Amino acid sequence: MVKHINFEGNILLLAIRIRMIQDMFSLDVDPDLFLEITMDDVDFIDRTLEILLGNLLENRWLIERDEQLYNLSKTEYQFGKVLSELAAGSGNIFGVKFPVIYEKITILQKQSLTRRKSIDESMKESGKTTDNLVVGSDELIELLKDFK
Repeated sequence: MVKHINFEGNILLLAIRIRMIQDMFSLDVDPDLFLEITMDDVDFIDRTLEILLGNLLENRWLIERDEQLYNLSKTEYQFGKVLSELAAGSGNIFGVKFPVIYEKITILQKQSLTRRKSIDESMKESGKTTDNLVVGSDELIELLKDFK
């Protein structure tokens, strides 16, 4: 059975979920209410990024593969920033305040870095550049927010 994966839509939705966590950092949220769901979201994002990368690496003949690798790279970078903020940030939900999650965040940071390296290597192997992309995931999010 051939399975169709909408890489662009999936990556865009992950970017939105990452942005939601980033927005939470600027709010005074109660960790008793949001710590568990935030960590569940982080786990979900991590697993989904892993799956998407695996599918992109397997599918060398995908027409827009390099563009989606580029979008995935940008999303992975944003995820890395969220993990760094969770590890040592100044909000109510961060690893220094909750040592139980600090170790988990450190593991997720290493996994994120490994994925970013894999993406970079794959893009270099293809020999194509993505500097001339028309719209990336961040730009698409910005464009779509006016249509709400």
